[in-house]
Amino acid sequence: MKIQQIQVKIINDSRGDKTLEVNLSLGGQEVFASVPSGKSKGKGEVFVLDSELALNKFAEIKPKLEEDFSSLEEFDQFLIELDGTTGKTNLGGNLILALSIAFTKAWAKLQNLQTFQLIAQISKQEIKLPLCFFNLIEGGVHAKNSVPFQEYLFIPKTNSPKQSLETVTKAIPFLSGKIKKEYGELKQGDEGGFAVPSNDPIAGLKILQEVFSLQFGLDVAASAMKQEKGYVVGEKVMSGEELLGLYKKIVNEFNVLSIEDPFAEEDWGSFTAATRELGKKVWIVGDDLTTTNVERIKLAQEKQAINAVIIKPNQIGSVTETIQAANLAKSYGWKIIVSHRSGETMDTFIADLVVGLGADAIKSGCPLQKERLVKYERLVEIEKTWHT
Repeated sequence: MKIQQIQVKIINDSRGDKTLEVNLSLGGQEVFASVPSGKSKGKGEVFVLDSELALNKFAEIKPKLEEDFSSLEEFDQFLIELDGTTGKTNLGGNLILALSIAFTKAWAKLQNLQTFQLIAQISKQEIKLPLCFFNLIEGGVHAKNSVPFQEYLFIPKTNSPKQSLETVTKAIPFLSGKIKKEYGELKQGDEGGFAVPSNDPIAGLKILQEVFSLQFGLDVAASAMKQEKGYVVGEKVMSGEELLGLYKKIVNEFNVLSIEDPFAEEDWGSFTAATRELGKKVWIVGDDLTTTNVERIKLAQEKQAINAVIIKPNQIGSVTETIQAANLAKSYGWKIIVSHRSGETMDTFIADLVVGLGADAIKSGCPLQKERLVKYERLVEIEKTWHT
């Protein structure tokens, strides 16, 4: 099937930064796709090309896209070979992914499938609704003058997105009221969650526990805290061993389901120790550590460093490679969490991705921000159509 029309333009993401949107027509099916960008990035992520330069690159390759493609895998492989580099430094992972997502959506429509159904066919996974991880308190590089850890997540104990969204929507006013009463101000971070002006890494969990009686998660984003002298956590400097001691204390005191990036991305020894000592109680999640990369995921398995992994399409740059990374991680028995980025768009693709991969959970920020809410709403729509 030949692409009939394809255009790329620049749009603004949720932070007001430039990103790419693709408009593609295939077999009479017109679709739009756009890509996010991350602020907290792992070193292993593919190259992101400046948006203006990406438009120039697209103009160069557009005539070459007028090929006859018979599958998503063939289309993605064509783009990867067209780029010709290991880190997608020629076309940029952002341009390749925007084209890849658009083709995925159009190819699904062409076969009278929803996008999540096509992904399930390609991944050979059973369709499943995920847990929803809501980022309600933000810190680290995502929120100024706030708690040290990057995300304090609220996780309803249900695989019904509808029930999860209803629960968090009812509870957010109580949380905002509690923060305002205790700290005298109410500010939001990059992903719509509230800032809590405290140097205490446990402060965010304390407030969540006072409002909610359910389970929580953390994205520590420890690479951003790592300095030569150790991990700078609020006013303290900690060794990897001391930081692991803090996590043990947190797990004993709070109903924590997951801890993401508890150590810096090259601190393999600390990751392995955490998984060995806490892995039976909580998900030890790799993100900067693994960057949706098959080789990094294999290395993490060899070192027994984690038991769960973040999947972000824009870390690797194509839908096919994203599916391969998720399938490999799943073959190890790991938990799979599909995630958005701190700079998001109105594209809902990751909602279909998490269901089609049969993944365990999705992170899409705080539903107070429209770019996050639409992902959860798409999951509610999938739940309704899937069960009827």
